[in-house]
Amino acid sequence: MSDIEQISVRINRDSVHPGDDLDSHGTTINIPAQSTVINLLDAIRKSNFLPGIAGGEATWIIDCSGAPNGNLGVLAQQWNAPKLTVPEETGVAQLFLDGTIGLYFQYWCQSDPDVVFSCVRAGKEPPDKFR
Repeated sequence: MSDIEQISVRINRDSVHPGDDLDSHGTTINIPAQSTVINLLDAIRKSNFLPGIAGGEATWIIDCSGAPNGNLGVLAQQWNAPKLTVPEETGVAQLFLDGTIGLYFQYWCQSDPDVVFSCVRAGKEPPDKFR
């Protein structure tokens, strides 16, 4: 692949409060084809696609059909970097080999992101997000 090729990744997210669901959150982010998963997630974080939550402790489960158990990992507002179920150096093109080029961010409220990640990594249901 040449350096100028881009991959368009569809991203979407849950609403974080009732008034937040009036408009669609779906959008597309373009990144160089040779980008890694961590490059993609850094670009999404820098784009302010995910809203900041009062208190600074939002937890997001990253859904991706190309990841183990369908979950790529967890991104938390209070973390400097996401925790992933795949190696950080995994190429974006490799992640989307099934042809589905998209990520969905599930808002898991202010749940403990370490506990949520442990469940995601093990392929288990995360704790109730409303507790």
